[in-house]
Amino acid sequence: NQQIIEILRSDNWKSVPDDDTQALRSVFDNEFPKSNVKKLLIHEQKGLCAYCMRRIHMDSYSRIEHIIPLSKNKDTALNYGNLLGVCDGGEHLVGEQNHILCCDAEKGEKEISISPLNEFQMDKIAYKKDGTIYTNPEDEAMEKDMNEILHLNGIRNRDGSVLDTSTEILKGRRDTYFRAQKMMEMLAKQGKCTSAEVKKIIDNLKNKEEFEEYQGVKLYYFRKKYDSLVKRGL
Repeated sequence: NQQIIEILRSDNWKSVPDDDTQALRSVFDNEFPKSNVKKLLIHEQKGLCAYCMRRIHMDSYSRIEHIIPLSKNKDTALNYGNLLGVCDGGEHLVGEQNHILCCDAEKGEKEISISPLNEFQMDKIAYKKDGTIYTNPEDEAMEKDMNEILHLNGIRNRDGSVLDTSTEILKGRRDTYFRAQKMMEMLAKQGKCTSAEVKKIIDNLKNKEEFEEYQGVKLYYFRKKYDSLVKRGL
């Protein structure tokens, strides 16, 4: 983007001290082409929040997230490769009884090791039928980020009960898992429970111009079914 290049070459940007978060934020908020960049990010992410997979639009309920926080590194503050399109984590849902934020709204300026752009990490993501997101094989660092910083599994109380986020992402993943199960049951009733048919479902999901909400849940479920069917020679 030419506008970003011009900002990086400007004397104003060069004069901003590396540790002056307020000045860095001012340039990002007032000079950076946020609207154009957010539109491009949402398009590339097929309309989903990079963290929780909820639908995001070009409105005030979506935002641009820095993977490496803006306050931590001037070199990546305006780097497109360090940016994600995310939801507001439930900040607009004021007055909720259990107002549990997630995604960037909860992360703030904390540093995390997990990145939606890291394919090796994303291949470890798995889901339970109750909507829980976890890693398989287990990755303690990733799970700490998901649970303690991004709140992607809501909050677990000492008694073992779980409070969903204000945006109900656990419920969203649970409902999506249930719909995937229903699709498999329908295939079985039709006598089409084969790896070839499941592969068609996977390809259809991946090739949509705009992904379904919680797309990763369905892809995980159907990939597991596909692998099982292939092993059984079906």
